[in-house]
Amino acid sequence: MKKKFQILILSLLATFGVNNLKAQWGDFTVSQCQDSMDVINLFDSVFFSNLPSQNYKNLTFQGDPTAVGYFENGYFLGMENGKGIVLTTGHANDADKSNVCGTEQNASTNNIGVENDEDLELLLGSGSHDACIIEFDFKPVTNYVEYNYVFASEEYNEYVNFGFNDGFGLFIGGNGISGPYSNNSRNIALLPDSTTVVSINHINKGKAGETCTGPPTFCTNCEYYINSSETTDPAFSSFAYDAYTTKLTAYRSITHNEWYHIKIAVGDAGDSVYDSAIFLEKKSFKSGSITASPWQKSMR
Repeated sequence: MKKKFQILILSLLATFGVNNLKAQWGDFTVSQCQDSMDVINLFDSVFFSNLPSQNYKNLTFQGDPTAVGYFENGYFLGMENGKGIVLTTGHANDADKSNVCGTEQNASTNNIGVENDEDLELLLGSGSHDACIIEFDFKPVTNYVEYNYVFASEEYNEYVNFGFNDGFGLFIGGNGISGPYSNNSRNIALLPDSTTVVSINHINKGKAGETCTGPPTFCTNCEYYINSSETTDPAFSSFAYDAYTTKLTAYRSITHNEWYHIKIAVGDAGDSVYDSAIFLEKKSFKSGSITASPWQKSMR
């Protein structure tokens, strides 16, 4: 697996060239996939690095392959190793551009990816566009599944509560699970209250002015919100999205040795213009025995 991943990264670097990494060694960088096999190999080698190969199967991808990439030096995202996979509603290599405060030109892509995904539309309450979707079956090693992620968007801060509720869902279905989404699945990409969806309108500090520095009008779960459009933010010089969440954890108690299905999806909502992304932390997809926190226990 490790060798396959190294070959993939070398191939990506050869395709784009070292100059296209846009930053010096140590800065946040993204290597963009070129085709669907790049995406599959990336997940196979990075996302599933903590799971035996016989415990996952049927890995599929829907969307534009250039919406997916491998990121490094993402320490500002709260990720211990600074590495992982990014899924976007645009082009992955837009993510490591510098922020242009007051505009959306750095992460704005029209009509790329999956249109009208039913699960995202039910989750976000609006028409879904430009979705990037990965699905797979897995068999847990013991009694739970979890992974860490960060959501980011160019819709911040100008379009909060303005009809463009981009967001992210992690839908899990299988033994003991009954929910409103496809395959009777439930969304487990939630805030620690176990009910709040991860999206623009659910995590923000209100609608700011075009300068990105206007005072917040209110707080909606803003303890999970970080404004990267301020020049003082460490992500400003190498992160295109105007805001992002703190590192969050998706968690679900499940039954050992049973097969489950997971669908990971990020999408634009309301229109297909300004991009959003989900950053999946390397080696954080786990299935083993832990002591759950109180909010995790509420999901049992």
